[in-house]
Amino acid sequence: MKASQKDFASVAPRAAEQARVFFFCGPDESGAHDAAARILSLLKDPGERVEMSGAELRRDPVRLGDEARSTSLFGDARHIMVRAQGDEAHDAVEVLLGGDVPPCPVLIVATSATDKSRTAKLLANRPDALVAMFYPPDLRSVASSVRDMGDAAGLRI
Repeated sequence: MKASQKDFASVAPRAAEQARVFFFCGPDESGAHDAAARILSLLKDPGERVEMSGAELRRDPVRLGDEARSTSLFGDARHIMVRAQGDEAHDAVEVLLGGDVPPCPVLIVATSATDKSRTAKLLANRPDALVAMFYPPDLRSVASSVRDMGDAAGLRI
């Protein structure tokens, strides 16, 4: 599945049900993190959070698959949050997708990656994955958002 910041809100509920790997990319880091938080809020039981960096996964690509298929010490659900730069997590995602056991949800926020990166291309046509691209908002949309927030608070701008 693919989404942009324009259609993410409509795609997110279906993706949270169907997808296991989420790849948020683009130059808007805050938009990508907000999208990851939105997906987490839509998961039935996100459980324990395991954080990993792209540098760790580049050094040990098998670790993501191992962590995603292992169970929590207390048997609870879990999800994995990866912060990467560019295609640092590509090899790890490739290993993850090659396994037989379905993984726990994996959310990858890869700033400086695009929807044309190797990782995005690996995931884009899969029904169990979501690739979402986020660009910084333009001045018009920021001004509109500020005006809407001011109106809601009773301020006159």
